[in-house]
Amino acid sequence: MEKVTLLVDPKGKMGVVPVPITDILYLSYISKLRKVAFYTADATYYFMGSKEHWTEVLNNSGARFVDVDRNSSVNVEKVRRTEETPYYAYFEKFRRVKELRCSMSARGYNDLLQELSIGTEKQYKLVPIFQ
Repeated sequence: MEKVTLLVDPKGKMGVVPVPITDILYLSYISKLRKVAFYTADATYYFMGSKEHWTEVLNNSGARFVDVDRNSSVNVEKVRRTEETPYYAYFEKFRRVKELRCSMSARGYNDLLQELSIGTEKQYKLVPIFQ
């Protein structure tokens, strides 16, 4: 399992820790901090760079992240459900209090749905009924 070394806090005062890429639910650029925040089920980590850079790095490491708006990318493998109007990606199958969610643009929502359907086809090898 690939890991990435990230900051525990935005300023790096608490040091760095290795975080498995598969644990990252989504990432988002925080302009106020000028850092990318990496969200897992248990914690938030930080590192310098752009959202586009980190999306590419994680995808080149075997993950499946897709841009869902100008500030965020989600781990396609971790999305359990989506919501339309407003557009959100959720990472748990059932609703619960204070669950993590990632907001998306309409284009990002459609891109995510397309990626989710591609993953389903690969996983189950769907065959068209009419050929």
